[in-house]
Formats: sequence, C-alpha cells, structure tokens
Amino acid sequence: MDLGNYMRKEGRSLPVFLLVDVSGSMRGEKIETVNVALKEMLNTFKKIENPKGVIELCIIAFGDEQTQIIKQLSKIMDADQFDFKASGSTPMGKAFQTVGEMIENYEVVSRRAYTPTIVLISDGNPTDFNGYNANMTDEDIYEWPELKQLQNGVRSSKATRLAMGIGGDVDMRILKAFINNDTIPVIKARDNDTIAKFFKWVTMSISVRSVSVNPDIPVVAEADDIFVKEEIEF
Repeated sequence: MDLGNYMRKEGRSLPVFLLVDVSGSMRGEKIETVNVALKEMLNTFKKIENPKGVIELCIIAFGDEQTQIIKQLSKIMDADQFDFKASGSTPMGKAFQTVGEMIENYEVVSRRAYTPTIVLISDGNPTDFNGYNANMTDEDIYEWPELKQLQNGVRSSKATRLAMGIGGDVDMRILKAFINNDTIPVIKARDNDTIAKFFKWVTMSISVRSVSVNPDIPVVAEADDIFVKEEIEF
C-alpha cells in the first residue's frame, strides 16, 4: 500500500449553535462574564484529541431588534475571538427562526452531520412574541410560531437543547418550552458564577459526546454535579 496516497477520513461534523442574548439588560458584568466563559469553552474544544464528532460552532447574537451571525457554522480556529456588546431589545423569535433555517439547510448542516445541539442564553423575555404577556398559558407559549417551527422542523426537532435564564426577569416557561424535554433542566443564573458554571456544563456535555462511540446519542452532563439545587429548574 502506498501510504503517501492514504488520506485520513475526516470526522463527521458535530454542530453546536449558541444563541446569545445581547439585549441592553445584559450590559456590564453579565455580558463580560459570557465573553470570558465563551473563550474558555473554545479553548477546551480546541484541545480535544481524536474526536469522532468534529465540533463545529455557530454563534448567533440577538438584540436591538435583529439577529447577527457572529460565527458561521465552522470548526473552531485559533483566530476565533469574540467580544459581545449589549444593547436594545430581545428578538428571541428571530433567533429561533434563524437557527431553525440553518439547521434545515443541507448546505449549512451537511447530511453527514451528527444531530445538532442548540444552546440558549437570555436574561429577558422575547420582545418579538406578538401578544406575549405574563399571564399566558403554557399552551399559548408552545403555539408561538417561531418556537413551534423550531420544534417541528425535520432536523431541528431532533436537536438537543440547553438553556440558561439570567436574573429574575426571564420567563422560565419560555426556556422550558424551548428545551421541550422534561429530563433536561433549565439553569437559573442568579449571579455571574452560575454563568461560568453553565458554560462548563455545556463544554463537558459537548466534549464527552464528541469522543463517544456514537456522537449521535445526546449526552448531557449531570447538572447536580455542577450546580446547586437553587440553580436547577425542571
């Protein structure tokens, strides 16, 4: 065999979509903690050796009435440095629509890719949810068109979802509806330490999955090993 002509087969993509709320209420220590924790997560991902599922990351920021794709779905590179700035409102529905369209697009997420993971971080309620109010029923929330489309997509419906609500203003019912899985908790961040722990939790879950025998099987690290009881809500 001519080893000079041998080419190592590229591992299959393990797509991770990070949705980050950059609305005005995230200003200050919240967004700075996200920036630091994201940097640590990327550094960990880059150090994973011989992954069966090659982590590809997409970062979508939502705030100020728009979504912005900060990083297109791609491998993590040394040049990837991100510094979020916070301002404006919370167009969470647009973020759901954007990530759903990307996952369903085979030119973005290839047919060979493993099942995606979507991670949501927010400290507020959606400002683009028509008719939204605190007295809505859970059934009303599940009928939110942008969320419903994400939940019913051919491929996005299969995605593993993780979410963190920051502070006391976020409607945890929105995040629970986003996860749509009674076995996975929503993380409640009461301080910046929880934000850092959340990124650690996501990092552990994705890292273990990337080197597992079958990365198509969802892996979520035990929340009890990282968070205190008050930070976990099912």
